[in-house]
Amino acid sequence: MRPTKDILIAWKNTRVLKRIGTEYPSKSSGLVGAPRDFDYREYLTEKEADVVDEAVLMLKEDNVEFWAVLTSFYLREISCSKQARILGKQPTEITKILLAAECFVRGKIYDGFKNAA
Repeated sequence: MRPTKDILIAWKNTRVLKRIGTEYPSKSSGLVGAPRDFDYREYLTEKEADVVDEAVLMLKEDNVEFWAVLTSFYLREISCSKQARILGKQPTEITKILLAAECFVRGKIYDGFKNAA
């Protein structure tokens, strides 16, 4: 299985860059008519994206702070140091929260990715 960071970046590409104003979990809209020869970003299949959606929503139910840090970092591309400044915390503390959130997601997606592949 791919590293968690790579999966989450591909999830972002699938859900943010290919959707039109819908909130996950939903189907990605795709870029109709857009040339694909220059797009080197990685994407997930819909099954894989649904597995990650479910894991991220479970994280939100379990720990909203971890969910906020994870989604801010991956979906909104807000760095850990900027989040730390906004929240008045140390960057290392935000990095630890992000790592814990990634580990939570990894644990939830492990079986789903084995079955989706």
